Amino acid sequence: MPSKRRNTHRRQVNLALKRPSPPSRLALPFFAFLGVLIVGGAISFNFLVPDETQSSIDYSAMGVASRHEYQPAENEELPAVDERELPVAEAPREPEITRMTGIVKNGDTPSTLLEGCMALPEIYNLCNESKDVYPLNNLRAGQPWTMIYSGNALIGLEYEIDSEERLVVSLTDSGYEFRREAIPYEIETKTISGVIESSLFGAINQAGENDELGVRLGNVFAYDVDFTRDLRQGDSFKAIIQKKFREGNFVGYGELVAASFTNQGQTYFAFSYTNKKGNTAYYDEKGRPLRKAFLKSPLPFTRISSGYSMNRMHPILKYRRPHQGIDYAAPAGTPISSVADGIIAQAGSNNSQGRFVRVIHSNGYETIYNHMSKFAKVSRKGAKVKQGQIIGYVGSTGYATGPHLDFRMRQNGKLINPLKLKSMPSEPIAKNEMPNFMAAIADLRSQLEGPVRSAALEQQAPAAQ
Repeated sequence: MPSKRRNTHRRQVNLALKRPSPPSRLALPFFAFLGVLIVGGAISFNFLVPDETQSSIDYSAMGVASRHEYQPAENEELPAVDERELPVAEAPREPEITRMTGIVKNGDTPSTLLEGCMALPEIYNLCNESKDVYPLNNLRAGQPWTMIYSGNALIGLEYEIDSEERLVVSLTDSGYEFRREAIPYEIETKTISGVIESSLFGAINQAGENDELGVRLGNVFAYDVDFTRDLRQGDSFKAIIQKKFREGNFVGYGELVAASFTNQGQTYFAFSYTNKKGNTAYYDEKGRPLRKAFLKSPLPFTRISSGYSMNRMHPILKYRRPHQGIDYAAPAGTPISSVADGIIAQAGSNNSQGRFVRVIHSNGYETIYNHMSKFAKVSRKGAKVKQGQIIGYVGSTGYATGPHLDFRMRQNGKLINPLKLKSMPSEPIAKNEMPNFMAAIADLRSQLEGPVRSAALEQQAPAAQ
């Protein structure tokens, strides 16, 4: 009996070992909570990591930088990306272009002007490269310049060589380029007139113009009118001239197209005309050139302080002796012009003449200019000079009591009175060109022949009414 009971107990133990044990009371809630965490984490992961950089797909392993460069296979899906959340690349900004302008001062050099933006070796190279177009070492005081910058880098330079041309320097991919170009102006053609009350310059100023116009008129009519001796009250002028403007501001005169000058009742005309050979000159109403072999005077707008005489009391030596020349009183430094084309035979100095220049002309004529303060650069023995070219400046060197020019003239070695020399005209316009010339001046002449009133009277007219 005990044996039988023992066998029954063993069978129950073996069955218990084969049957799975029921879960404990704590295990069921734990596994439920773990399932919720796994599902919730997966959902939140999709919301928190939308962009490709955190995607489980390794695009760099595929040989591309991003999903935009990757070409998926057919039916292959990629993670969705919200394009609105991707960063937007900004376009690079262009450097600001600035212009800095100024005036060349005494002592300025390319180094002093450019040292703030270029190293000295670069400045030397720039000057060396510019020589063939215009040497930057020739900067002149008073001339305008402009520097052009892109950010802090110098990309351009402009320098006004004179009133007509400027040097332009531009930075290119291959370095700096150099060129000369005409200065752009706004041009207006005006007719200006006036009546002489006391002087030509006074009449010019009354008309609202500056002295440059007076000099231009004096040079054109210098062959026919001696502005030192011949000017009279009531004389008049008319000028058709181009006026130049920059940015609305008057900067000077251009071409003197045509002019008339009435002196002591006689009217002289001047018309600028270019012939078939391309030569431009001034002609009168009959096609005769205004340019003569000799100017009336080497110094316009001055007074004669002593004339040609064979018995003059010398102001320094204090005895009478011949004075076979014309003394023109003028301020020291006044430019002296050669009265005709020629070759300089002497440029020297002595006790009586002071600094002087002697010029040989054609047909046996020569002229002498005494008491100069200094010579012009051209005044060297053997140098050729043109009519009207400056050869020196008024002074009081030698036997002189004050600044003046002692002007003398010889013909075939004999001193003559320059004021009695008859002007010899140049060649007139060719007969076959006369029809073109007359047609070109017809309208201009009609403008010049109209009545001229004093600018002062014009200004008083509204008040008189």
